Amino acid sequence: MSKPFTKPVIIDPYYDCPSWIDSKVIRKEYVTLSEESKDEDVVLFLILLFGYNNIEVKQSLEDSFNELFNEDQVAISGGIAFFEDQNKKILPSCCCGLEDWNEVYHSVRSKSSPWLGHDPNPGIIYQGNYVRVWSDDPDSSKENKETKEKLYFIEYEYEELLKCLDKTKEDLINFNKGPLFKWIYSRNNEIGNKMTQKMEQWFLSDFDK
Repeated sequence: MSKPFTKPVIIDPYYDCPSWIDSKVIRKEYVTLSEESKDEDVVLFLILLFGYNNIEVKQSLEDSFNELFNEDQVAISGGIAFFEDQNKKILPSCCCGLEDWNEVYHSVRSKSSPWLGHDPNPGIIYQGNYVRVWSDDPDSSKENKETKEKLYFIEYEYEELLKCLDKTKEDLINFNKGPLFKWIYSRNNEIGNKMTQKMEQWFLSDFDK
């Protein structure tokens, strides 16, 4: 039996496609980010990154990225997703951002429940050496029978969850240095290198603080 795991994800990449993306775009609810991500996953990441941050995408690739590089911080819908398997999962909910994913890691280390979004309101409850990640707040669901019936959790051993979150950091690093870098570098070497640095600044620089 496989163990539950976590992955960095983006959610709802439903923005206009940049003019410099000429491949066919197939939208999906969420995209996992890792060294195994495909070109179509990179495309959806870029669509969401530019759209979510209101960057003009009808200009050239160079102008779009240079406008993006002027941002000291960016936001993008997503975060950490919790999986029991490929079918049973708890995704980050509304208003949860990938840029804050490291707060989940620090919350788990301090055994507190992190912000995982709302509507629904996923949360984490600690019970001895086990951790239950709930699909919605159990307390807020008590008065709503329909919501309570849909409620479920994914259980981790505490130390295993910490290892999963360490692996999630590696996945994000490898996505940045692998598929994302290769896609951009093949179109513009200078921008590919600059994007790798900016991704580290935006998503990874605060991890050890």
